[in-house]
Amino acid sequence: MKHLIALILISFAAAAHADGDDQDRAREAYEHHEIMPLAKILAAVKRTYGNNVVDIEFEDHKGQKVYEFEIIDPSGQVIEVVIDAATGKRVGNEEEKD
Repeated sequence: MKHLIALILISFAAAAHADGDDQDRAREAYEHHEIMPLAKILAAVKRTYGNNVVDIEFEDHKGQKVYEFEIIDPSGQVIEVVIDAATGKRVGNEEEKD
C-alpha cells in the first residue's frame, strides 16, 4: 500500500510539471481537428477500466498522438493504457507498471 501511495504522489507531481506542456500541445491538436476531446476519450476509458485513473499524459509516438492513462486495476496493480487521440482506439495491449 505504501508503494501505491508513493506512486500516486509521484504521478501527480510529474503530471503537474508536464501538465502545462501536455495541455498546450493537446489544445493545439484539438483546435486543428487532429484529435478527439479528452473528455470523450476519458469517459470511454472509465467505462472500460473504471474510475481509478491516476495519471494522463499526452504524447507523440512516431507521429501518432496518443493519451497514456495510468489506471489502478481491481487487483491494485497500476496498468498503462495507450489510446490513439485521433480515433479513441486502444493502441497495443495494457502494460503493467512497477
